[in-house]
Amino acid sequence: MKKSFTLVFALAAGVSLLAGCSTSKPLVEPYMAPMESDYSLHKNWQVKLESMPNRDSEGLFFSEDDKSIYVATETGNLVSLIKSNTSRWSDQVQWESKFDSPIVAGPTLNNGRLLIGTSKGQLISVSAKSGEYLWQSQLSSEVMTRPLVADRKIFTRTVDGKLYALNAKTGKVIWVVEHQMPNLSLRGAPAPVYADGKLFIGWESGMVQALSAKSGALLWETRIAVPKGRTDLERIVDVQANLIIKNDRLFVLGYHGKFASINPESGNFYFVKELSGYRDFVVDDSSVYVVDEKDVLHAFDMFSGVSLWKQNAFKNRLVGDLSIAKEDILAVDGWGYLHWLNKTQGVEIARAKHSNEYGDGNRILRVFSEGNRIYLLDDEGVITSYDVTPSDLKLFKIEHEDTQAKAPVKEQPVTEQTQTDKQSGDDKTKNDESSKKDDSWWNFKLSDFWPF
Repeated sequence: MKKSFTLVFALAAGVSLLAGCSTSKPLVEPYMAPMESDYSLHKNWQVKLESMPNRDSEGLFFSEDDKSIYVATETGNLVSLIKSNTSRWSDQVQWESKFDSPIVAGPTLNNGRLLIGTSKGQLISVSAKSGEYLWQSQLSSEVMTRPLVADRKIFTRTVDGKLYALNAKTGKVIWVVEHQMPNLSLRGAPAPVYADGKLFIGWESGMVQALSAKSGALLWETRIAVPKGRTDLERIVDVQANLIIKNDRLFVLGYHGKFASINPESGNFYFVKELSGYRDFVVDDSSVYVVDEKDVLHAFDMFSGVSLWKQNAFKNRLVGDLSIAKEDILAVDGWGYLHWLNKTQGVEIARAKHSNEYGDGNRILRVFSEGNRIYLLDDEGVITSYDVTPSDLKLFKIEHEDTQAKAPVKEQPVTEQTQTDKQSGDDKTKNDESSKKDDSWWNFKLSDFWPF
């Protein structure tokens, strides 16, 4: 859940300060209609790290390999956890490293090494096998984005508007590009996206750029959000959601801007939608699924931009980043609920609530889906592994349908009387048809002769 709560509280605080107010209304959970859920959650294990006091989770993600999952917390913890269940939940931890500086970006797994960024501008590489420190590079300011490894380089952003390219083995800086930053922007930044020797990046100014991955040279730029209003707060624009390249199209979502499909070669638009948002969206082979700033979910055709459906049921629920879970869309909200939506119609088909020993419905900061298993990090610093299984009601329906389908059809024994009755029935049918044909001369309506 990358930005929702951070943005809500930050913007609310900003508005209160500008208006001279000292109090704000508490958040109240909106009503949800009861539903029959197709899925339920089976808890495998939970590991408690440290709470997330600053709720600074914009750049934190899960990384994983076949056997392990890696996650960092803002309090400076980096841990490696065993995916499979162990005899004791405490045995899930393979190793844990503690850093003096808060971790605000990563980890990124590449060639057996994990890359993390800290609030003090440190880009750090550690061994994924042991958590052992390998090297560190000092950048100009806080590392804002999850490091991207491509073309034998590491690409990452800092809070002062600089994009770095570093040697993937040594961490030595190769080139730096700087972008002018606005006076006020949202917290966080999207990670760069790499394709065919190009880097694509969204900036707090509302600009989207394509750069050469080799040299950082500008190839093209286009604006996705235009500042409007008199005050800095009113004029906030940003590109917060991660950019996605799919089927030779670059998809971008702007805050106080637009949702657009862009030609990655030229920067020209394929289509543009009047839609403002800041949370990560997802794509599949044919469609794009987006949540806007009002918590309304949309589905668009990937190629034409035609609207496929619109779901208003989650308004004001502080919906987080979207993800794909097998054949469904998975959304989390600000009250610890997970919602599965059908891709075709946008209908909610399942709902479950996350909880742990430290509270019920804790806010979910990050979710990672892998087959029938999902991993969650919440604001209490608790990492939870769940199996997504059919609910009892779903199992009953499946069993009931199978029972009906397998039920044998009773055949009536053929006897001499049965054959006689069948012959009699056939004769009766023939006689009825003949009767209808013969009596058709009197089978008329009065209106046929008297039309008034």
